[in-house]
Amino acid sequence: MTRLLTTIFLSALALFMGAAPAQAGRFSHCECVGDYTPPRGVVKMFTARVKAEWEHRYHCLPCGRKIPYKVKVITYRDRYTDGTSRTWKCVVAGSEVSLGK
Repeated sequence: MTRLLTTIFLSALALFMGAAPAQAGRFSHCECVGDYTPPRGVVKMFTARVKAEWEHRYHCLPCGRKIPYKVKVITYRDRYTDGTSRTWKCVVAGSEVSLGK
């Protein structure tokens, strides 16, 4: 019985640890999450949402004219077991608002 419980626990732990890098589904609203990989033996503990804000950007047309727009950007911070952190931004897909004049 103890061996069965140990096997179930280790299997669940392996699933949890194996699923940590594949969190793209959790951030499916993002255009691009990034491909950062921590050093060997370091595991991501958690990802925290820091803030959400609107950023003003510009589309550059071939004629040289710039068209302003704004997008919603969410800032996240990852914490790792070695004490380091990584801060990154996520542009929410579909949040683009034209500021054309």
